[in-house]
Amino acid sequence: MADIFNEVDEDVRKDKSLALWKAYGKYVIALVILIVAGTAAYVGWQNYQLSRAQAEGAAFEAASTLAAEGSNADAAAAFADLAEEGSKGYSALASLREAAALIDAGEGAKALAVYDRLAADSSVEPAFAALADLMAGYYLLDNGTTDQVRSRIAGLIEPGALWNASANELLALSHIKDDDAAKAREVLSLIQNDAEAPDMIKGRASQLLDALEGK
Repeated sequence: MADIFNEVDEDVRKDKSLALWKAYGKYVIALVILIVAGTAAYVGWQNYQLSRAQAEGAAFEAASTLAAEGSNADAAAAFADLAEEGSKGYSALASLREAAALIDAGEGAKALAVYDRLAADSSVEPAFAALADLMAGYYLLDNGTTDQVRSRIAGLIEPGALWNASANELLALSHIKDDDAAKAREVLSLIQNDAEAPDMIKGRASQLLDALEGK
C-alpha cells in the first residue's frame, strides 16, 4: 500500500487530479466492501436460519467469482437476483456489488440507478444507504462533475455522520480535481483533527497535505 500512496503523492505534485483517484480509489472501495461484507454476514447469521444464510452466502460467493473472472454482466445479474430475493443484509450488500459490476461492465448509468434505489430505501440499514451515496460519489469523481460528487455526499460530511471520514476524503479529492488546493487543505485538516477518523484515512490525509504544500 505504501507504494500506491507514493504514486498518489507524485501524481498530486504533477497536478494530475484524475490520476489521484485512479491510483488508489479502487483500494478504498475494496476495503469498504470488506467491512460491509462482514456486517452483512453477521446480520444474515443472526437473523435468519442457518440453511438460508448458507444458501445466500453460496450465491454471493458464486456472483463474486463471476466478477473476479471478469464476467461483469453475469455477475451484475447474479447480484441483482440476490438483492431481490435475499435477506436484508445480503440484499443490500448484493445491490452494492451489483452496482460495482455494472460499472465494470460499462453500465455506469444503471449503476447509479442501483445506488439511488438503495440510498432511498427506508427499510435498508442506514450504513448501507449511506454507503450507496458514498460509492456513487466515488464513481462520479471520474464520470461526473464535482458538483454532483458534493451533492451525493452532502449528508455524509457532517460530524458524526456514517462514513464521515471517507466522505470528507472524497470531498477533498473533489476540490483537488477543481484545482482548489485551499479548500482541499481545509477538509484534509479536518480529517487529521477528527478523533473518530480511522488511522488509515488520517494517513492518506497527511500525505495529500504534504503533496499540496506550496499549492
